[in-house]
Amino acid sequence: MQNKNELVKEYIKSNIRKQIYQVNQLIESESMLCEKLHVSRMTVRKALDELVLEGVIFKEKGRGSFIAGKPKYANFQCGVGFSQEAKRRGFTPSSKHVSLRLVHADESVAASLSLSVGDLVWNVCRVRCIDDHPVIYVCEYYNYTQCSDLTLSIAQESIYQFLKKKDIVFAYVDQKIEAIPCPKTIADALEVQELQPVILMSLTAYMKNGIPFNCGYEYYNTKHLPLIQSVYNKELYR
Repeated sequence: MQNKNELVKEYIKSNIRKQIYQVNQLIESESMLCEKLHVSRMTVRKALDELVLEGVIFKEKGRGSFIAGKPKYANFQCGVGFSQEAKRRGFTPSSKHVSLRLVHADESVAASLSLSVGDLVWNVCRVRCIDDHPVIYVCEYYNYTQCSDLTLSIAQESIYQFLKKKDIVFAYVDQKIEAIPCPKTIADALEVQELQPVILMSLTAYMKNGIPFNCGYEYYNTKHLPLIQSVYNKELYR
């Protein structure tokens, strides 16, 4: 069931999709949204603040909230939520060569997930595909205590959607991105030539309370999935 905060956000996003709202259009006031959607002022305010952070709207002091212009690549997020991103860009996501192992955290994984060396973690390796083209080789770790019921069938689909049902949602992700020659084992998995340039992304995902729940690394073959992104001028969206 959709919570009230999401109800407000979906109302505004739906009006954008239906072109009821146009770029730079002033939307209803907070009080009007409260009355129309039968929610509190606090709920509306929180939803609008989140939409500002997402770049969907912008506020002008004393005037109200306006629909922001949508940069070409505003919806793309690299490194997180692959299934959702692939569908958003019109691709069919899938996974192959999926493995799921319960292992003990080494020093590197323990440090990334704020655990002790030897604590149990899930190790998931898989090749993520779009329209049956292998595009990302993924090796990642999840805190076992946060998702002890993770299964191989879940790993074959979307782990982030599974975690969302447990209220484990990423608020921000630390990423390190570098170009490297592709190692042979990864090249075979991605169906590319050994030493072909690929993007290596190391990442750690955190919840809103700052607790990490996922870390790992991903090798990108960008032929079928370019890493493209729009950047907002935050000064204009305060």
